[in-house]
Amino acid sequence: MYPISPIFADYIKRRDKTYKVKALIDGVEYTSANIVEFEIENILAAADEFEIGTAIPSKLIMKLRLPDAIKPNAKVIPYLALSLESMTWLDAKYPWQDMHIPWATGMTEWLPLGEFYIDSREKINDVWTYTCYDKLIMADVAYISQLNYPASQKAVFDEICSRIGFTYDSSVVINSSYQIQAGPAGYTCRQVLAYIAGANGASIYMGKDGIMRFKRFSAGEPAAVELTTADYIRVKQLNPIKTFTRIVVTYNTEDGLTYEAGSGDENHTLYLENPFMTQAQVNALHVRLNGLTYLPLQMTARGFPQFDQGDVIGFEQREGGSWIDTNVAWQDMHIPWDGIMRYTTYILRQTYSFKGGLTHKIEAPSKSDQQSEFQLEGGLTQQVNRLNQNTVRYGKPYFGVTHSRTEGIVIEREDHKSKLTLNSDKMDWQVNGRSSLYYDAQANRLKFTGHLEAATGTFSGDLSAAGGTFRGTLQGVDGTFSGSLQAATGTFSGNLSAAGGTFTGTLQGVDGTFSGTITASNISGSTITGSTLRTAASGRRIEIDQSGLRIYDSSGRERISVDSADGNDMGGLYLSGPSGSWSGTLIGLGSYLQLLASSSMMLAALGGSIYLQGPVHFTNGSSVTGLSLSIADISGLRSELESIKSELRNHTHTVNIGTHNHGNTANQNWGGTFTTSRP
Repeated sequence: MYPISPIFADYIKRRDKTYKVKALIDGVEYTSANIVEFEIENILAAADEFEIGTAIPSKLIMKLRLPDAIKPNAKVIPYLALSLESMTWLDAKYPWQDMHIPWATGMTEWLPLGEFYIDSREKINDVWTYTCYDKLIMADVAYISQLNYPASQKAVFDEICSRIGFTYDSSVVINSSYQIQAGPAGYTCRQVLAYIAGANGASIYMGKDGIMRFKRFSAGEPAAVELTTADYIRVKQLNPIKTFTRIVVTYNTEDGLTYEAGSGDENHTLYLENPFMTQAQVNALHVRLNGLTYLPLQMTARGFPQFDQGDVIGFEQREGGSWIDTNVAWQDMHIPWDGIMRYTTYILRQTYSFKGGLTHKIEAPSKSDQQSEFQLEGGLTQQVNRLNQNTVRYGKPYFGVTHSRTEGIVIEREDHKSKLTLNSDKMDWQVNGRSSLYYDAQANRLKFTGHLEAATGTFSGDLSAAGGTFRGTLQGVDGTFSGSLQAATGTFSGNLSAAGGTFTGTLQGVDGTFSGTITASNISGSTITGSTLRTAASGRRIEIDQSGLRIYDSSGRERISVDSADGNDMGGLYLSGPSGSWSGTLIGLGSYLQLLASSSMMLAALGGSIYLQGPVHFTNGSSVTGLSLSIADISGLRSELESIKSELRNHTHTVNIGTHNHGNTANQNWGGTFTTSRP
């Protein structure tokens, strides 16, 4: 219901009210001097029954007295207001701060009656008759989606609204978990919008302000307004009160495939068509609508332009009678003492007609109990049904073969264990619901998850495999194997590149490049050229690369290395201690071999001898400790030393010191030759 001011709500119920009308057409305002009459039709249910999931454009027929025609597709906004010229101060019972009434014009606010666009026109004498529809008519274009599917219903809804230029308010609530599995080919934008609304328990309409809205139905909705017997002229009940307890949704109209929730007979069943719904969505819809009740009727009201299609209205009706005419048992009599019964219903259709005054027709149609149970087919319906039975149709399986707009040719077993889909973009062979053989034409990629056996084969491109066994001969120019490749035997004459693989047979190749990991029990060959060879990835290991050879302990510390330095014309063996610090080096130079130690050095021969061949030189400052004459292991050294000792003991020699007087001639000259004593 469109919001109106309190004074508008009061004056719309007065019998002496006077209407004012105007229309804004293509930005130009036309008054009652130009407007002869108009009629607005709002429909939420087109069939003779309650419906959900509809998007029906509202219709405006306006007659204008104009000299010239208005251009095609011009926007038309009719307005209606109420005159306040007869209002006195005694009638001014409204709070001052809540009134937004222009004193100069003496009328209420202008109420918009919708935004429409001219579709057709005709002229009789000097009066133009324009037939217009609201913006929903612009959604009658084919929907070609740019989304990737599966996609959420919210994303699809927003894509359509963005493309057509629709805006919507907070009443549009779409379950974020609801999805559309494949692009909805063959549908218009309006159909897709309606299907999405229906899945979420709503119908679509354009509000009086031109903004899209959802009418969300639910059981037990309270009335938005209560009408008294003075607010309508007549009301005609069409059928007994209608209640829905069961929902049947047809998701495949050609084969009549349905989802169902709830229980009840035909008269209590709500039928829908929606190709996007699932069983879970039908169950959720049933929870929302179970017990929805309304009174089927036709009502001629005094005119309430603020009403929207889908509004719940309550009304009262006198149904009392005289006592003499009453033949119902006392306990079965359910009439109030004042004789007025109160009902609620939905505005499923309404028509406003303005010809100086405003008339308002409200309808809430329904099928009778007999129409629900026994549906008679006319001649045309029988022919259409017969054509449907004998025509090859999309989505209908013929001995396992189905033609589909979205998938192409589909071949499927009755037990659904295998399914083959063929179209211009892909070939998908599924087994137990999983793709076993898949070809993507756009990416030019073939995927196979099963067991591949070949007697021979030539692969001229790149071969990627998650796993496979090749029992024949596999020839390839090059290839990348990202998975596991197992072969009993094979000859590879090209380049073989593999991230990983297990070869249980014989692998022969002229050459090959392995950019991944090679795992083998034994490798026999004459030459292996590579960057690094190691016995383990970490911990205790030996590594060989271009720099040399290194040995690591269990803690990953380098203990021994063999390196060469071509620039220094040297190479050596380098030793490290348990802490990883340098311990010693054996270096081969151009002129000599050098043995270095970071601290002390010990040469020991356990159970043998140490032989030094050639001269031994001790540099300045060197000292030798630990040697004594008691060490008999120095062959001949003791006897040689004893001989030297004996000679020293028996040795004498002469010394000539010359004669001298210490520089004093008075002294007697002293000196001469003397013989030494023995030691």
